[in-house]
Amino acid sequence: MTGTASEAGAASPGPGPAGGSAPGAEPGAAAAAAAAVPRDFFATPFSIGPVVVPNRVVLAPMAGLTCSAYRRHLKAHGAGLVVTEMVSAYGLIHGNRRTTEDYLYFLEEERPIAAQLFGDTPEALERAARLVLEGQAPGPGHKARTVLPSARPDMLDINMGCPVPKVTRSGAGSALLATPERAVDIAAAVVRVAAEYGLPVTVKVRSGLREGERTAVALAPRLEAVGVAALGVHPRATSQHYSGKADHSVTADIVKVVGIPVIASGDVMSVSAAKAIVDATGASAVMAARGATGDPWLVDALLAGEDRPRPPLPEVVADLRTLLGLVVVDMGEQRALKWIYRLIGWYLRPSKVPVSVMDALRAAPDAAALDEGLVALLSG
Repeated sequence: MTGTASEAGAASPGPGPAGGSAPGAEPGAAAAAAAAVPRDFFATPFSIGPVVVPNRVVLAPMAGLTCSAYRRHLKAHGAGLVVTEMVSAYGLIHGNRRTTEDYLYFLEEERPIAAQLFGDTPEALERAARLVLEGQAPGPGHKARTVLPSARPDMLDINMGCPVPKVTRSGAGSALLATPERAVDIAAAVVRVAAEYGLPVTVKVRSGLREGERTAVALAPRLEAVGVAALGVHPRATSQHYSGKADHSVTADIVKVVGIPVIASGDVMSVSAAKAIVDATGASAVMAARGATGDPWLVDALLAGEDRPRPPLPEVVADLRTLLGLVVVDMGEQRALKWIYRLIGWYLRPSKVPVSVMDALRAAPDAAALDEGLVALLSG
């Protein structure tokens, strides 16, 4: 179980795994499972330690994507909690400019926000956490925008789920599942630092290193025992990366053995899928990642409690133009173009925009040309 609901936003469980249908079940069973979840479930608040999250839709941290502009854009669609891109503990310790000024930059409107850290030793994570919370990062300004050195995130998150070899080869990310003792020591070290500032610590985990492993089920109560306030669970193995289906029976088993909120990640591609996951697991919230990439309306739909058709092309184009404007202001034109090119297909392919047209948009030499190309889609 994950606590008791209250008007103050205390952590509350989902409808519970008893009798639920796991995602991937027959369509009729999935529909019945979704029907068991109250329509307003995702729109209700829950708490992570002392932090009240206004709803149960969390934007997952995604490397190269969840910059401040993107997080603010998804906040505008209703996301209750956002998380920074994962931040290297060693980048912080060595004063890497991009680590301190880009990855940790956020605006007040993004709150509540978690800063996600990754590293391979308790000492490195402890030092990195202190640098973040003492206000020594981000640095004294970034281009034309103001960064307040005293700004702190609302919570810290530890990445124990990244499957990318560049991260796991160093012993960080999901590689920590191979050394549970070290994983627990890392969590305890970060919790000690965060406690000095009254902030909660969360951990994002995968199920195990190899498909079929359930390492996270045994690890979860040990993380709770050292003070971790919530768990994000992506029940795929490291070896799977993002292929196959998420095994949310792992999520359900974790919910059974801890008393802190569990946030379910993996295959949250629709409201009915999210409801089926919650019904099958008893999770307190869901984490939207690829499902909301190019489809921020998934967040709106989750809060409304029902699947909705994708908006017509004019609304899709308007949303993409809004995001382009935000990113240009934050990053500068050339970096913004490189960043947003990867989203063009995610946004426009479902609207059946021809590949040749999307390629032409990606070839736009500047933001004005890209914006004009997007507007031209509506007159074709």
